[in-house]
This record gives sequence, C-alpha cells and structure tokens, in this order.
Amino acid sequence: MFQHLAIKNYILIQDIQVDLTEGFNVFTGETGSGKSMLVDAMNFITGQRSSASVVGNNGTSARVEAVLSLPANHPIYTKLNDLGLNEEDESTIILTREMTQDGRNTFRINNRLVSLSIARECLEDVIDIHSQHETQYLLNAKNHLNLLDEFANTSELVSNLNEKFEIYTKAKERYSQFKVSDISPNEIKLIQKELDELEAFKPSVEDYEILVEQLNSMENFEKYQEIYSTLLDLFNDDQSGLGTWYAGIDVFEQLDDDVLLAQYKDAYYSLEDIQETLVKKKAELNFDPFEFDRLQERLFQYQQYIRRYSSVDGINDHMIQIETTIKQAQSYDDTLIDFENEMNAAYQLAFELAQSLSTHRKEAASRLEEAITLHLDDLLLENARFKVVFKEQDLHKSGIDAVVFYVAMNKGSDFSPLDKVASGGELSRLMLGLKVIFNQLQGISTVVFDEIDTGVSGRVGIQIGAKMKQLAETTQVLTITHLSSVAACATSHFSITKADDAEQTVTSIEQVTNDRRVEELALIMSGSTSDHSLAAAKELLKEGQAI
Repeated sequence: MFQHLAIKNYILIQDIQVDLTEGFNVFTGETGSGKSMLVDAMNFITGQRSSASVVGNNGTSARVEAVLSLPANHPIYTKLNDLGLNEEDESTIILTREMTQDGRNTFRINNRLVSLSIARECLEDVIDIHSQHETQYLLNAKNHLNLLDEFANTSELVSNLNEKFEIYTKAKERYSQFKVSDISPNEIKLIQKELDELEAFKPSVEDYEILVEQLNSMENFEKYQEIYSTLLDLFNDDQSGLGTWYAGIDVFEQLDDDVLLAQYKDAYYSLEDIQETLVKKKAELNFDPFEFDRLQERLFQYQQYIRRYSSVDGINDHMIQIETTIKQAQSYDDTLIDFENEMNAAYQLAFELAQSLSTHRKEAASRLEEAITLHLDDLLLENARFKVVFKEQDLHKSGIDAVVFYVAMNKGSDFSPLDKVASGGELSRLMLGLKVIFNQLQGISTVVFDEIDTGVSGRVGIQIGAKMKQLAETTQVLTITHLSSVAACATSHFSITKADDAEQTVTSIEQVTNDRRVEELALIMSGSTSDHSLAAAKELLKEGQAI
C-alpha cells in the first residue's frame, strides 16, 4: 500500500506530503482543484510515460517520492532480491522519480537507479490505477479470454496447451515442407552424380591439413635445401667444424677439471646430434614435379568445394544431406505418411487439451456470471444480467474458444457486447464490479479509481462507496470522487484545494477529520456550510461509516 506520498514541483503542486492509510482513502475537491494531478503523480511514480511538461515553475525538476508498505510474502520482494534492490528492512519500499526540464528521467527503488521498464515490471502487481485506458481494456473483447482465464486460474493449462500447440505447429510445418519436396527422377540422378563425385574425392579435415603441409614443404624445397647445405658446411669446416671441436676434448683433459670437461663433451655430442639430424632432413627433401601438380589440383578441388559449402565439414554435411534427400525421395510416400501421422497425433493431443481447457473455462464462466451479477445487485443494478458468450473456432495456441462478455442492463432487454453499454452511470458501476473481482484475483495491493462514479448520484453513490469499502477490506483503495455519498464511506478523507497568489496557482492537499470533514461533505453536497447542509452532511457521514 501507499504509506506516504511526497510531490514536489509537479505541475501546479508546489510541495505536498500525504500520509495515507490502510483501507478506503478518498480525495475530493472542486473541479480544477488538481485532483487529476494527484492521479498523474501516481502514474508518474509507477513508471508510466511522462514528459518535461510536468515540471512546475518552482525549480528545474519535478520529483515524486512514495513509500510502500507491503506484506513480507509479497511477490515484489522476490523481484527486488533478484535485481539486488532489497533493503535490510523489507517492510517498506522507497520509490523516487525525478524529471528535469530537459526531459531527463531518473527512477530509484530503495535509492538504487533502475530503468522505467524495470520499475513498471516490479510494480505491475502492486498498484493498479483505473483510468479511461483501463476501462477500454475491460471493454475490449480481445481481452475477455485472458480475463476469463485469470478468473478460472487456467495458467498451467494454457501453458501446457501452448507447448502442445507449438509441437503441432512444427509437425505441420515439417509435413507441409516435405509434401512439396518430392523431386523428379532426373533430379535424383543429378544429386546422385554429385554424391558419387564427392564420395570419390573423400574429403576430410585431416587430409586437407596434410595436403596443405605437403605443398608448403614442396614449394619451399630449394630454400630448405640451401639452408641445410649452409648449416652442414659449418659443421664440416676445417677451421671451426665439428672435427675441431672433437680435437678440443684432448686439450680439456689436460686441465684435470672433470666438470668443465663433461660440459664440453655434452656440447660436442649435442652438436653431433644436430649434424646427424640435418643430414637426415636434407636426405628426406624430395621434389617430384608430377606429385606437386597432383597435390595442387587436389587443393584446387578442395577450394572449389569450400567456396560452395563454407568449410571441409560443410562438404561432409552436404554429402549427408544429399544421402538423406535421396533416401527420402526413394521412400517419399512412406515418409509423407509418417510426417502426416506425426502431425495428426500432435494435433489430437493439443485438441484434447484445448477441449479440457474449454470445459474448465465454461465452468468458470458460470461462476463469473454469478459473481458479477451479485456485485451488480449490490450496485442497484438488480435487473442487469451478465453473460460469457463462447464461440468455437479453429485450434490456436490459446485453445478453441473465442470469448466475449455480454450484458443486458434492463429487464427484458437483449444481451449486447460489453462495449455497447450506453449509460455512463451503468458503465461505471459495471466497471467497478469487474474491478472488484479481478483485482482480488490479482492480489493488487493498491487500487486507484479516478472518478469511476461519473454519471451516478444519490443512493447509487452510497452503493458505490459501499462496494469500494468492501474492496478496501483486502486492498488499499484510493478514490478521486465528486460524490459526497462515496466520500462519506471512506476510512480517510483528503481535501484538494487550489489557491492563487500574486505569481502562480498552487494546489494543496490536507486530511480532513471530524468537523472539518463534515464541512467538506457539506460543500460537496450543496456548496455551502449552512446549518442545514452541515446536519445533512453529518447524517450522511454517519450512514457511510456504518456500512
């Protein structure tokens, strides 16, 4: 729930601090006093889109801060922990958002910077602000299947169906692709010839590497021959060759230094080994021009294939693909039947699961119809009826159902799609009934209603207030209202006012209690605080609190 809200330099709000309470909080004020700004500020602090136009005239930035208080088992703590945003005190969460005049946004959760998308993701199960956009979401038939699934708690069934439908889709794709892949006898001959050529060539990575090494050696034949000859000449030189080194052994023996003699002998024998190796390698040098041409031709063939198939491994992969194509072509009819059977089996599994899901949905639809009808009765729409209309359609990832919510608002009237409801007052009450049901399912911690009571008055207002109070038993409710009857039902009442000074217009907010609250209700009811108005307001408050 919103525990505290601080708004600074936000449009006409200069600097306000609001301590909110559990239960039902209501906000009232004259038209133009700034009630919509409060809702805008709540949208702002929940990460919704905004612009630099929200920055007021009392600084270079607008700032909104909210302190949330949530139960320890709320899912948001798991999200925050995964993101490294948890504080030691997990009883509160601090949100801060600032917008500068040049449009730069900063959002912080527990004093750590996060992106707006992360903020929205974290807060989606915490705060629900009911606006015109939300009304359109509930009215739009495209969303009715999702809403019914939410009520029916079918997420696991839908997830399983998605997996089965994906398997069916891939099987169908394989079948369709293979069905058009049948090749002619001439085409088979051509690819068989290609395969024969590749098999005769016998490509392999090892063969390719040896081939390159052999060619490199042959291309450097003259260079290596000259190097070996030069080195061997050094070993055979009369003045400094290996013979001279051997003669030095006798001289070292005269020193009577066994260590030095041993080192000299080791050096001599190492040089002797090197000489033998050089003689051997020079003898191994061989250049056969015919073999050189043969190897070059094979390398050229390799290069041609690599250019076509990317690599030596690609050549082998292509050979396997040709073999598979030939085998499939030779047994095309049998393979096509196998693919068709695989596709049909996958479809049957998905379809049976979709039928089970449809049955589950229809059972839930009856419960939803009954639940909404009860709420409509409470909201003085005793003759209204609600119906979930099913239409079977081709199997898709969400099943075989198309779902549209229908209502009949008056006795004897025909059912019509939900978005055809004409009366603003009826629509407001219908939306409230739907919100009560779906918000309780979603486990939302705070619900914000922005004048959902538009178009109603009198006793209906009391019933709307009572319904909000019922919702507030499990969820914090923040309501902007123009009805005194709704305001009278609230746990806490806040008055929003607008004042002009010499330089600007400023919006302020205060919690009203006791006599001050009675005065506020009287002003809403009649625009005055006469004795008669105050008495009526006091009676209305008593009635609202007794609900």
